[in-house]
Amino acid sequence: MLLLLAATLGARAQTTGRIDGMLLDAASQQPLPFAGVVLLRASDSTFVTGAQSLESGAFVLEKIPLGSYVLKATVVGYRTGRRAVALTSAAPELHLGPLRLRTAATKLAEVVVKGERAIVTDNLDKKVIDVTKDLTATGGTAVDVLQNVPSVTVDQSGAVSLRGSTNVRILVDGKPTGVTLDQLPASSIQNIEVVTNPSSRYDAEGSAGIINIVLKKERQDGLNGQASATAGTGDKYNTSLSLNYHKGKLNVFGSYDWRDDRRTGYGSVRQRSQTATGPVELNQDRTGVFRGVSHAVRLGFDYALTPDQTLTLTVQPRYNSQDNREEITSAQTNLTTGDLPSLGNTLRYNTNAGYAKQADFSVDYRRLWPEEKGRELTANVIYTPVHINLGVNSTVNYRDKPTEYQQQRSDTQSDLASAQLDYVRPVGEKGRYELGAKSISRRSDDDYRYTSQPVLAYNPSNRFIYREFIQSAYGTYANVFGAFNYQLGLRLEQTNTRGDLVATGITDPSFTRSYFSLFPSAVLAYDVSTEHRVQLSYSRRIQRPSADELNPFPDRSDPLNLRAGNTSLRPEFVHSLELGDQHFFGGGSSVSATAFYRLEENTITNIRDPFFYDVVTNSTVTNTTRLNVGQETNYGLEAVVSAPVTSIWKVSLNASAFRRIIKGSAPTNVDFNTSNVVYTSRLNTTVSPTKALDLQLSANYRSPVVSAQGQRLTQFNADFAAKYSVLKDKGSLTLRVSDIFNTLQFNFNAAGAGFESVARNKRESRIAYLGFSYRFGSGTAAPRPKRREEPADERGFE
Repeated sequence: MLLLLAATLGARAQTTGRIDGMLLDAASQQPLPFAGVVLLRASDSTFVTGAQSLESGAFVLEKIPLGSYVLKATVVGYRTGRRAVALTSAAPELHLGPLRLRTAATKLAEVVVKGERAIVTDNLDKKVIDVTKDLTATGGTAVDVLQNVPSVTVDQSGAVSLRGSTNVRILVDGKPTGVTLDQLPASSIQNIEVVTNPSSRYDAEGSAGIINIVLKKERQDGLNGQASATAGTGDKYNTSLSLNYHKGKLNVFGSYDWRDDRRTGYGSVRQRSQTATGPVELNQDRTGVFRGVSHAVRLGFDYALTPDQTLTLTVQPRYNSQDNREEITSAQTNLTTGDLPSLGNTLRYNTNAGYAKQADFSVDYRRLWPEEKGRELTANVIYTPVHINLGVNSTVNYRDKPTEYQQQRSDTQSDLASAQLDYVRPVGEKGRYELGAKSISRRSDDDYRYTSQPVLAYNPSNRFIYREFIQSAYGTYANVFGAFNYQLGLRLEQTNTRGDLVATGITDPSFTRSYFSLFPSAVLAYDVSTEHRVQLSYSRRIQRPSADELNPFPDRSDPLNLRAGNTSLRPEFVHSLELGDQHFFGGGSSVSATAFYRLEENTITNIRDPFFYDVVTNSTVTNTTRLNVGQETNYGLEAVVSAPVTSIWKVSLNASAFRRIIKGSAPTNVDFNTSNVVYTSRLNTTVSPTKALDLQLSANYRSPVVSAQGQRLTQFNADFAAKYSVLKDKGSLTLRVSDIFNTLQFNFNAAGAGFESVARNKRESRIAYLGFSYRFGSGTAAPRPKRREEPADERGFE
């Protein structure tokens, strides 16, 4: 009787089961995230349960009644996968392993993207933003794209901030690059990945985090491409062409982007400083026209050496030229004596012209082991030479002396090279470890020449050569324990730098740095369900001074406001802690909240000194440089909501509130202890009243942000765009208006011992763009032959 009772209880306990597996691309073996996986009854095809695959492609279906079913997997751009499965009391758990999906033979699936994938997908460790849907960036650059990315702000100079910090590491396709954001066309970008707390696998550089720009790459067979042209008000033009040919083992891709951008701008500085002879007031106004022309080419190919090995070669040359005209009116007055210093009462005309030539060369190798899921070896080598030649010709009209003519020319040659090796090996059923090593070499040679008529008594010409070598190695281990996922990592980096100051009169013509650092990382995640996860993460990171920040020779484009580097700068270290909660819903909806804490040690910041004596002009001027001042603390909350309100209306909202505290002191014995609460919000809403028409409105807001000596003031802008599909959805017409209320400004207040300053800057930002793009190609090339000439898998999976 006892045995019978135990058997009965055992049978009752085995009334539900579990199915898990992993979705992969049949050709590339890459994971397929965010795919819909549903379980249907075999008898009548009724819905039983469903889930969404994670970023790793893994999915889990739990609490399934025993019986016979059909497993169905769907993902945009791929054929639907089907497989008959059965759960019994003898085998209540089914581990399917890798399930491979083939790409669709037609472009029909591209229509589905608009309806199923969210603009923002929050994976806790990183946010993935699908910018192909961002109509407000049409015809723009990566700067325009990043304006609408959660947690990110971009200032008038193109500098990127992440949660208030400018120490951001920018990658393109996961690799460092010499390209600037305004040289990268928006039309070439597929999505943006924002990694606020990177693991030890990533380079430790970038104390605020990492932004990875993923470029487009066509996957369909045959010849495919896209051509576009955009024109904007005020002489702004852009054309681009991208081509891709895929057949058999070979995939060839290429693109060309031409851009001609003309902008107007104006700014002002109102400053009062207390000197020994009385208060001195400086009023300065500037207006200008700035024009840049760029040519960007991208060429490369992927070649399958074997079914499990791929080689990729990419070359990306770029050429950029600029031709700027600027007028600066300066009036400087001693309010007590009435003196009018000659340097501060001038009308200066600056003509700034030059070019930048650069190229990215990269070779990538990838090896997979299909018989051992998750095992992978990758290697890449990158070389980026950059040559920048800039000249500034100035005509200076003084109040009480003859006109002066000045010329500045900077010729900079820099080289970046890196080699990296990464290896991933599974351990047990769900564990894995990763090992890797990387070597980075940077060299910068800046030759600066200054001439003047009449000749100055002191010649400020100089040359600065900087070298940096970073050797690193890392290891991570990850596994699953019940509903818990964890990952531990450690990165080791050895840094050696040297700077040489080639100029007359330099007391210490060279300096060196050598330091070894450890960068641990840890992640602990708890899966409440397949759609709900809570995660805690920690990482330590570094921000090394760049060559420009270390170069002590000032930029003299405006003699009253010099900018110079500092050879005494030390690296900044950051501890970052995050607690996130993320919930996925059906139909591409998700809600996530993140609490974060970041402590910066040896904080690097700009310090303004209005009492700097310039030996070249024999005048007291303002000099801005970078200094280590103490520590900075940021902590707060961030929320991201992405959801379709109706079948034709979709909304993405990002908001954050964090407190920023800066404590420390400058070498001038000035102490800092300032703080404020910063609020940011972004709203992106898209309405599709018809199948062919999309309307998009985006709005960005950021409250004032404190700095060591002041604050950046409120920033707000709103953009509008409309897209209309024509020519059977192969073409599209786009109308875009940036900064529709003309409110985008970059204003700063600064104050310190004996001075206060207010700066206002406004670039042309309200611009209307009209564009047309056309997609072409076969997209229906003959399917790839099946391995070993086996017949197609009727179940839908390879």
